[in-house]
Amino acid sequence: MEAFEKPILVTRPYFPPLEDFKAELEKIWKNQFLTNNGPVLQEFQARLSEYLDIPKNRLDLFNNGTLALEVGLYALDLSGYEVITTPFTFVATAHAIKRIGAIPVFADIDPENLCLSPEACEKLITPKTRAIVPVHVYGHPCDVEGFEKLAKKYDLKIIYDAAHAFGVRLNGRSIADYGDMSMFSFHPTKLFHSCEGGLLAFADPELQANLERLRNFAILSETKCVDVGTNAKMNELQATMGNLCLNAVDRLIAYRRSIHETYERAFAGCSKIRMVSVTSANSSVKAATLVRNDAYCPVLFDDFETREKVYAELKKYNVFSRRYFYPLLTDFTPYLDGNATPIAKDAAARVLTLPTYDNLHLKDVRKIAEIIKTIVGE
Repeated sequence: MEAFEKPILVTRPYFPPLEDFKAELEKIWKNQFLTNNGPVLQEFQARLSEYLDIPKNRLDLFNNGTLALEVGLYALDLSGYEVITTPFTFVATAHAIKRIGAIPVFADIDPENLCLSPEACEKLITPKTRAIVPVHVYGHPCDVEGFEKLAKKYDLKIIYDAAHAFGVRLNGRSIADYGDMSMFSFHPTKLFHSCEGGLLAFADPELQANLERLRNFAILSETKCVDVGTNAKMNELQATMGNLCLNAVDRLIAYRRSIHETYERAFAGCSKIRMVSVTSANSSVKAATLVRNDAYCPVLFDDFETREKVYAELKKYNVFSRRYFYPLLTDFTPYLDGNATPIAKDAAARVLTLPTYDNLHLKDVRKIAEIIKTIVGE
């Protein structure tokens, strides 16, 4: 089988029509506003409120998802407490916890959808535990009912890292409507982006004023600074890109569903390749009540050696996959003293995310699948 002429990357950002972007830039030049809660940002926030079905006073925009999560955790007064999270995530999740002075504690994951396990979390709760930060890995919803029960039983805050989960709905509700807070990333690697950006959705509307202060240095006026804030404001250019991408997001999600289904059909019956489940028998999340976003196409191989072989051999065909998430956070220097999490360790050794983006042709998806089957001998 011949290699692809041009590189097939694991993802590519969506670019709206250039003429549309130019037209929106003219509005910015007319407004003479670049940052500090400008009119384009206000429009973007209103549209996100409508799309996510969350009131505007329960949303706030940031210049990236990492700072959004960090500011959100700080606003919930978690500094100095233990916060349970997953080792099977991007480093930003744990970094945000540690940078506010909280203590990340790592629990194991569900073996089917690879999201944080409520049962594993409960075993690690101590009098010092104040919150849990589950991650909707690959956009697959966590066991939200399981975490809600833990929150009530132990008086804990639940903050979802929903970086991958934009557009997901569960039980007729936006995924943003669960827990005390959810963070969404608008990084270019995500199916929906604003060049860079982040969003917090939160249950308590009284948080909004404090979040807005904290993202702007916690400055109240020329003469008053009331806390240790930061500069985490989204600007008008980011909001412009976000508005244009929002016009296309439903189409982008639908096409990623087509890519996901194409991989599923190609791998059906392959004993050495398993697509990661969107739901799990161990979770309250049921497929019938879930609107997916198919943000990623993760697969699991039999063992580490097979995964590494596929990862390396695909490059010879000009296909670039990603070992996402590998290594585990507990293999990185800041978190080496983390708990043993054997399920997460096993998943990290065997998982590979495959290319998916809006202008990846389905015939190329089928070819990628055939190459992988050839490599593993299926």
